[in-house]
Amino acid sequence: MSAPPAAFDPFSGPPRLHGARRIGCRPGTELLHPIGVTGVRPLEWNVEGLPDGVVLDDDGVLRGTAPAEPEVRPLSVRVRNELGVIDEQIELCIGDALALTPPMGWNSWNVYGAEVTAEVVMRMADAMVDLGMRDLGYQYVNIDDHWHAEARSSDGRPLANPRTFPDGIGAVADHVHRLGLKLGIYSDAAPLTCGGCFGGFEHERLDAETYAAWGIDLLKYDYCYAPIDRSTAMARYGTMSRALADSGRSIVFSVCEWGWRKPWLWAPGLGASYWRTTPDIFDSFSWGPGGVRGIARRNVGLDGHAGPGRWNDPDMLLVGNRGAGHSTSVMRTRKNKRQIWRLRGIDEVQVQTQMSLWAMMAAPLLASHDLVESTDHDRAMLMNPEILAIDQDVLGIQGHKHGAAPGLWILAKPLHDGATAVSVTNMTRFARSATVPLSDVGVGLATSASITDAWAQADLGEADRLVVRLRPYESAVYICRPVDG
Repeated sequence: MSAPPAAFDPFSGPPRLHGARRIGCRPGTELLHPIGVTGVRPLEWNVEGLPDGVVLDDDGVLRGTAPAEPEVRPLSVRVRNELGVIDEQIELCIGDALALTPPMGWNSWNVYGAEVTAEVVMRMADAMVDLGMRDLGYQYVNIDDHWHAEARSSDGRPLANPRTFPDGIGAVADHVHRLGLKLGIYSDAAPLTCGGCFGGFEHERLDAETYAAWGIDLLKYDYCYAPIDRSTAMARYGTMSRALADSGRSIVFSVCEWGWRKPWLWAPGLGASYWRTTPDIFDSFSWGPGGVRGIARRNVGLDGHAGPGRWNDPDMLLVGNRGAGHSTSVMRTRKNKRQIWRLRGIDEVQVQTQMSLWAMMAAPLLASHDLVESTDHDRAMLMNPEILAIDQDVLGIQGHKHGAAPGLWILAKPLHDGATAVSVTNMTRFARSATVPLSDVGVGLATSASITDAWAQADLGEADRLVVRLRPYESAVYICRPVDG
């Protein structure tokens, strides 16, 4: 069987760079970006090449105002601690493209649903820092549906629920930004959201201006209660995208119409950074439309439509849900939301497979459980630096599915340093063995490749093929670096 996942301590060892190495920001807008570095504290930071108006704070967070004109600016990052020093290059990309690597963060929907509060959101932001997730590249803390007041203000502006967000959304954004993180929010391209709150239709420009004033960094835009045709969807998403672009703030735009109108064909042209390709995920490993396998099957064939600043989104991670998610673990009637079935949740092996496939597919990685209650296994899933580096690779290539025996999935994803990530997944309920010649999955071999087991974070030596035995529903992920002959 493949080796068990290894734990990673983000507060030990010499410095190591993680997360996005290309930072997208619109000209003249606020720049906020945490440079992800793990290692023993304290860390000594230095970044050369920063433009005027941008500074580096003591936590390694870039803050300030982006240059007024488009440019690509290389930055030299040096970080030192008592065990070593790193010298790395990242790029500041000023232009229209945001989210040049898949967004990583947290979303309130799975576990909290309609019970989201300001206190919950700020507590999750604190936990993201305390656990070391920010140092591994996680940036976004996203409020989903039900943040709304009962109605808009008399002048049409959106208002937060005064009971659950007593100081408003702006106060939450201030807290999140102080931590070097970014805040996301939710709306809908119709008069109502999926939860029955006020939507954004015919209020797009006013909403975008308000979101910018609050300090919002990402908008997830749903499509409940909207016409089903593609042309209307394109028009409504286009209107909101233009409003966001004109808001004076860099706000990542997430199109959430569940893939029915093939948004991968038109959402990039409207300015979206990522788009849902599937229905909502549920805490199930089934082949059904809301199960992990069913969702992966819909998303995996869309690799030709992904790249830097444009990502296929197969929905949130189920790490830590364990059948307890307020939204993902309960099946309800569409009309009156009455519970008809509670799901038991996916097990630890299946969670590892979801994380493997999502990273290989260059998907947004959004946890959606109570981070404070994370177990050792939850942290091992969310905080494996090798797996996260595959997802965040600057080439932005979504892994391609290669032919294999029935029930086995083999994905290969070229990486920027010449290596190739290869995953082998057993989609069946029986143990399976696989032998994968590396030349069959696009690894250019002179003689052989140096193999790293990404989940075990262990070097396996050199080989020209992968030989693996997998438990039911298990995945193995390898990084294969060609060795010169």
